[in-house]
Amino acid sequence: MVLTEEETAIAKFVVNGLKNVEIAEMMGYSEATVKKRLTVIYKKMNVFNRLQLITKFLSKKNISAQP
Repeated sequence: MVLTEEETAIAKFVVNGLKNVEIAEMMGYSEATVKKRLTVIYKKMNVFNRLQLITKFLSKKNISAQP
């Protein structure tokens, strides 16, 4: 599945080392919303945790980690 623009932004923040609370502040969401969105991202990317997300996200061609 393809990530939405919003999901891609959240994934890029994760790749850049931001915590859920920091992502929430930057995007104007609650921390709970970020956690829910990450669950969806993990399912779409077929991963189980942040490290796997980072590894898979960075291994994709033509993807920059810049938010």
